Amino acid sequence: MEIYELLYGNQVSSDHARKALTTLQMTIEEQKKSNVSKDLKQTLNSKTSVDINKDGSHTSNKLIEMSENEAKNVDFLLKTHGYDSTLFDLISARNNIWNVQNKVEGVKTLYSSRIVVKPKKEYQWNKEDIQKLFDSLKTNYKNKISISHTQYIKNDNLLVVPIADFHYGLLSDKFSTGNDYNLEIAEQIYYQTLNDILNRYNNRKFEKVLFIVGNDFINFDNLNGTTQRGTPQDNASLWFSATTKATQLIINGIDMLTTIAPIDVIYVPSNHDLHTMFGIMQTINAWYRNDENINIDCSPLPRKYYRFGKTLFALSHDMKIKDALQIVSSEGKDNWTDSKHIICLLAHLHQAMVYEKQGYLEIMRLPTISGWSRWSNNQGYIQSEKKNQSFIVSGEKGIIDVLNTIID
Repeated sequence: MEIYELLYGNQVSSDHARKALTTLQMTIEEQKKSNVSKDLKQTLNSKTSVDINKDGSHTSNKLIEMSENEAKNVDFLLKTHGYDSTLFDLISARNNIWNVQNKVEGVKTLYSSRIVVKPKKEYQWNKEDIQKLFDSLKTNYKNKISISHTQYIKNDNLLVVPIADFHYGLLSDKFSTGNDYNLEIAEQIYYQTLNDILNRYNNRKFEKVLFIVGNDFINFDNLNGTTQRGTPQDNASLWFSATTKATQLIINGIDMLTTIAPIDVIYVPSNHDLHTMFGIMQTINAWYRNDENINIDCSPLPRKYYRFGKTLFALSHDMKIKDALQIVSSEGKDNWTDSKHIICLLAHLHQAMVYEKQGYLEIMRLPTISGWSRWSNNQGYIQSEKKNQSFIVSGEKGIIDVLNTIID
């Protein structure tokens, strides 16, 4: 009580004085710990530095409070140094023990941590990004499963709709390349092409629709704006925006074509957007997982085979023409002998071509509705027109009609 009276100058009961002094002591101890924490934080901040090296790598030095196991955890080190593990690779790490003395807690064991990181050449898909992409998608059809197939009939006719070398995200202008191409123009051309197909085949009936995507649908493959192999591109947007919008374009295209007949969607891997399109197709596969009228082939196989009746399609972004017969007859051997018509559809060169027939194998190259790039223009690769080709296929007779959609 005497201490209480000296501190506060008034008399109280012994019980009240004891409680008040206990509270005061706890407050003083907490304040000491707070001051130690502030001192420790200042010490940690004073030992932080980041250097950007000539090769694009980063060297980060930081004083870190961590356990021995955390010192061996790559994700923990990247996060603690302020780097996103989906955007940077850890090249090297070195952690040295650094003891700090304080009056309250005694010796505090910290680590002087030095790491070297480098930006990833390609984006790594993760669950969070796929979920964000999935949540951002929209459809004009509230109940996709109930979409009516207005032109469906079991008549051995297949409508084949390829979108080849679309290069969504490419930026071109007349001043540099002789043509204008950007996200808005690409979207307008895409829907113009699909609507032309729907309108001109409005009176035809089909048993099935085959929608072929991939084939350089997107112009670039990563955050650095390069192709899968690291070739720089002229791009109209950042990777995140292009990826989200491209996913929406494909879903809208599927919904439009599903009004005709049940649809099979086949993804053809390619050189400009290999990793990005694979991730997009996994999202699209999940989007339609409960729709029995929509089948998605989202596998990473470089060549796909699709059989309709007695007609077999081999789908590839490109291949050496001289090796085509050997490749297709070997890989498609299970369907080869039972097929009357074997048709190989290629893309890549942006021009419609028909090659000399190799036995039963017909080889065609698809044109594109895309604009052309500064690189292709400098190389002298001529794209005479913007055109898309779709096909009516009889399971018994092969291709019986070709629809050319010309973009002015």
